[in-house]
Amino acid sequence: MKAFALRILFFAAAALVLLPASSCQTFDPAPDATLVGDTNGTMSQGPGEPLVVNLSEPVKASSIRVKCVALAVPGALDGEGNLLDEQSPPDVQAFKDSIVFAYDGANPDDETVSYGAKVELDGTKLTITPDSTFSVSVPYLLIIEPGLEDLAGHATAVRIRMPLTYKLTGGGPTRLPSGYYYFIMNVEYLSQQLRLYADMDVDPKTGIWRGKFTAATRQTLTNTRSGCPSSCPKDTPICQLLNSALPSCVKPSDTQSDVTQFPDFLPDPNLPEGYTFSTEGFAKDEPDGTIAFGTAPFDIDIQVGAGHIEVYAKSTVINGQFVESKAVKGRFTGKGSFSVALVQLNGSGKDPTKGDLTAMTLLDSEVKQVESYGEPIPKLPPK
Repeated sequence: MKAFALRILFFAAAALVLLPASSCQTFDPAPDATLVGDTNGTMSQGPGEPLVVNLSEPVKASSIRVKCVALAVPGALDGEGNLLDEQSPPDVQAFKDSIVFAYDGANPDDETVSYGAKVELDGTKLTITPDSTFSVSVPYLLIIEPGLEDLAGHATAVRIRMPLTYKLTGGGPTRLPSGYYYFIMNVEYLSQQLRLYADMDVDPKTGIWRGKFTAATRQTLTNTRSGCPSSCPKDTPICQLLNSALPSCVKPSDTQSDVTQFPDFLPDPNLPEGYTFSTEGFAKDEPDGTIAFGTAPFDIDIQVGAGHIEVYAKSTVINGQFVESKAVKGRFTGKGSFSVALVQLNGSGKDPTKGDLTAMTLLDSEVKQVESYGEPIPKLPPK
């Protein structure tokens, strides 16, 4: 028994002696990558220039697998940020169709897996020269697939994702119509969502547009609609008709998943919940039938919520595209991204942010439906 106790003491002492040595080992992470010229998802260089990716350390060339996907098609990213091949169920063919270029370092000459771009590795600099020019009207996502391996054998386990869009610096002839629009802007900062009605005036010759944007909020006024529950509890006081299979009661702050659900929201220009802001930008018809849409940098300074929280977004830039609907006459739908150089709440903060947006023109009948509750969508002042 004494010998057994001594052996236990010996092994415990040995563990204590070895513990400090093991705890001082240096952690060697898998490689990482950053996109040169990326300012919060918006590229500083032109759409015809090569992409340069800086790797955090030297890697095995054969482990590099790169894809660039165009996010222009509906559903290319779901509400949780999943790509088409990551969704449930996955749409592998649609994902393949969205790929602009691909490269497999283990099979660089196999055109079934490496196509659409020339890729060169020089130390820790990866230069990608696409065969075609990027569009300013389309958001893209550059992906480095799992398995990127450093020289010591440490490999990535998840996709490295690098969003990129290009600035539209001017407008041109466009068929994008003047009128009322509805926007959803999903902001990465504090996971916020802005829902906005907009009155937009578009010059069809120059493509220059100006718009007045107004908060869209859930209000108890909509609880009288046919199909709504007879009453909603205080903690979820608003009737939601369009975000689920069955009508339900939700909080005013609950997010919206699709622009077609706009009838659940009413224009609200008034404090404490509502606000408005104005800006202008450019639109331009593209050869492929899409309409490029964007802004120069602009600031947003609004007060939101019962606490009158001042939100200041400095140098906001929007880029995206609109397409004409084949199913609904007079309908244009849009999607894109935006970046913000600095976000402040009540004067505090210095962080940038970015996000994605979807938009849709509203038909006259839809505007009448929204305004039937008494609050008109605020119009632009005359020129």
